[in-house]
Amino acid sequence: MPTFPQLALPSRRVTSTDVAREAGVSQSAVSRAFTPGAHISAPTRRRVLEAAQRLGYQPNAIARSLVTQRSGIVALIVGDLHNPFYPQALSQFAQELEEQGKRALLIIHDARQDVQETLNAARSYQIEAAIVFPTRLNAAPPSLGDVSRGGVPVLLFNRHLPGHNLLSVACDNFAGGRLAAQVLLDSGAKRLAFIGGDPQTSTHQDRLAGFTERLSEAGLSPIAAPAGNFQYDWGVQATLDMHAAGEWPDAIFGANDIVAIGVLDALRHLGRRVPEEVSVIGFDDIQESARLSYRLTTIRQPLEQMIADALQVISDPQPASGPRLHPGELIWRETVRRTL
Repeated sequence: MPTFPQLALPSRRVTSTDVAREAGVSQSAVSRAFTPGAHISAPTRRRVLEAAQRLGYQPNAIARSLVTQRSGIVALIVGDLHNPFYPQALSQFAQELEEQGKRALLIIHDARQDVQETLNAARSYQIEAAIVFPTRLNAAPPSLGDVSRGGVPVLLFNRHLPGHNLLSVACDNFAGGRLAAQVLLDSGAKRLAFIGGDPQTSTHQDRLAGFTERLSEAGLSPIAAPAGNFQYDWGVQATLDMHAAGEWPDAIFGANDIVAIGVLDALRHLGRRVPEEVSVIGFDDIQESARLSYRLTTIRQPLEQMIADALQVISDPQPASGPRLHPGELIWRETVRRTL
């Protein structure tokens, strides 16, 4: 008669009570040891963590959330991962949340859906807050209920919806557009173009409005301002299209860095020298913009300050009166002609 190996029964799950007994502390001390920012002495915390390691204990986040009614989960809702700015921002958000003892839940938004549908789906994960990146100006204001009545805070990041009282943290894109125009004017440019992103976003519209206003003050207007999306291929195509139409700008403002990098590659293909013949400036200061093959002059978004501000806002949400704006910073590299 064949014999079969005896299956080992799963061992009992180690609990916080076991850790408390092993460490010689109270169960509440074990809980505080695993709660970031909780009041507990360093020696006691060390004793608890050592006991937990010996026993193989891991705190049960789900059970804790049922007791505290706080999941520690913040949804990060993004739709355009082709733009390197967003993976960079998401990574920094996740790190900051980790340091606060929270977790980031990444949700990819389908552009064919309303953002509200994505928010409603995120709520099923018992999120504590949601930070929304993709928002079009023609969208209904996203919400997960009145925060004062137990709703979930929803914050727009680097976006805003004019006329709506929403939590929002953004770079000052209008002022950044003015700054880009000023830098190009100072380089001696007379025929300036703007290659925009998604025309239904506040980011595009604010940067274009600031750029156009400053040119108007100088008695100029953009010779072209095509809009498409915030992607590399669009920067290439828009530049080639301007060339085919006989429009020869001596300066181009790309609505963001990845568009501006596409502009640079298209100009190389056309044999136009940067910055001798054409100055180019971008916006964001993504990592690629500093690479030797581009050395793009750009306007840096103060990402660390914006993220810290956003997390502070959702931790203590108050009625908003418009976006909380952070000024951009000019980063000089090699794609804008300097004048003496």
